[in-house]
Amino acid sequence: MVAKYGGLDMPVNFISMEEWREMKSEKIPSLPCLTQPDGALMLEVEVILKHLATVGGKFVVDAKQEELCTIANTRPIHADPMYNLPGGAVAMGWPTVEEWIPTVAPVYEDLATKLGDGPFFAGEKPGYAEAYIFHNLDNHFALAKPELTAAVSAEAMGKLEAFYSKFAALDGIREYLAERPTTWGVPGSVANPSAAWPTRS
Repeated sequence: MVAKYGGLDMPVNFISMEEWREMKSEKIPSLPCLTQPDGALMLEVEVILKHLATVGGKFVVDAKQEELCTIANTRPIHADPMYNLPGGAVAMGWPTVEEWIPTVAPVYEDLATKLGDGPFFAGEKPGYAEAYIFHNLDNHFALAKPELTAAVSAEAMGKLEAFYSKFAALDGIREYLAERPTTWGVPGSVANPSAAWPTRS
């Protein structure tokens, strides 16, 4: 989303779980991984997002966005494994949805305070970390929107829903959302429940 909003020509290589098994190494210990024009690799999602936003030149890039990006990349708001891994990643130490809701509700209230009158966290113009907040909300709403709505104040949820809709309508973001894959998540996860996790002989 950050690349798309900034108008960057950045092909994305989606890999399978089997390809990741072969790729994972000391050189590439985690994803995402950005290959720069000189061939050097950039790791860590917060670093990559800031870099892409700086190069794109359209998102606000400042200390407040760095702080927001760290919040977005930290539990409990960062809940990708709960949505994308089989069993909600409980076996890996992640909480159940029922356990998670009370921990993330205060973060929603804090985000609504940070958002203020909006429409974006950076004011009239969005900042790069807001793409990560949008991503989190997108996952959360698919994972447990009714439960979250019940746990969070109507004012806070209303502000975050308005931000979510406003961000989704941005030029570049709107196109990205229309073009992105329609299926994701490891087979057997909440995001991809219809497929079975492949067994290895």
